[in-house]
Amino acid sequence: MAVVGLDMGNFSSYIGVARAGGVEIVANEYSDRLTPTYVTFDKSTRAIGQASKAMEITNAKNTICNFKRLLGRQYHDTYVQQEKELNSYSIVEGKGGSVNIEVNYLNERKRFTPEQIAGIMFSKLKHITNTESSTKPVDCVIGVPCYFTDAERRAMFNAAQIAGWNCLRLLNETTAVALCYGIYKGDLPEQTEKPRLVAFVDMGYTALQASIVALNKGKLKMIATAFDPSLGGRDFDRIIMDTMRDDFKKRYKIDSYSTLKAKLRLRAECEKAKKLMSSNVQPIPISLECFIDEKDVSGKISRADFEELVKPLLDRIRNTLVHLIKEA
Repeated sequence: MAVVGLDMGNFSSYIGVARAGGVEIVANEYSDRLTPTYVTFDKSTRAIGQASKAMEITNAKNTICNFKRLLGRQYHDTYVQQEKELNSYSIVEGKGGSVNIEVNYLNERKRFTPEQIAGIMFSKLKHITNTESSTKPVDCVIGVPCYFTDAERRAMFNAAQIAGWNCLRLLNETTAVALCYGIYKGDLPEQTEKPRLVAFVDMGYTALQASIVALNKGKLKMIATAFDPSLGGRDFDRIIMDTMRDDFKKRYKIDSYSTLKAKLRLRAECEKAKKLMSSNVQPIPISLECFIDEKDVSGKISRADFEELVKPLLDRIRNTLVHLIKEA
């Protein structure tokens, strides 16, 4: 295991290693190949990954996620202000207009830069890698969104260095997906033949990326890329949340967003419902016990209703793909 591939997403992170003629995703201490991109601070310690995700509701204001979107940006940046509205932790202005994240840690109010938080996450990925491997690799390649600016790329590189990684290269995620696909395809045309054109669409938790790639054996060429950096899975979650909020207001006379804990509990249930709708046409129940004012609440949403509600988001996906085809 000479070089490790790292994918630190806004919601989850993965570690890939070359093994047995392919790429293997390394499992963490919970035997899970997905490690939540979460960092939590409390009075005596900090939690990272799965342990942090489990504390999201009970310690919401000190649980940091989606910090990747803050890397390399200034405080007054539009994206930073959007994240300030969407996340439960405190995003404040630092020196020179930089971004700081303020938390309670070791009984003190402390500030961290997004690079430092990302560095903590990278240290967790390093620990998982070292636990799995006896060689303790330090060389890595890190995937980054194709739309990342130079400042964002430098911030990601610096965060990896904080954790002791030697980053050999920052690789666009669109290229990484194409490489992963090509590794396992034994029927690609020879380099002297006409290439095979393949489209890749990657919708993550907060962003959409798409690409068209020309593939031959041992060779790839990026033909076109398109993206919507503000469209991801969480936008679909939010539509379900808003729908349930309106429903509960009418039937139970409560506001699901009145407390942070209630809002996060509702979000967790809506995320589950969204996943269940992928394989079910029957209405999916959403129930919460002792939700607000000790009231038990319940609702439901069907896939047909959901598809109608998310039409504006689907139009944005379609527009991105149309732009991709035009670029090609």
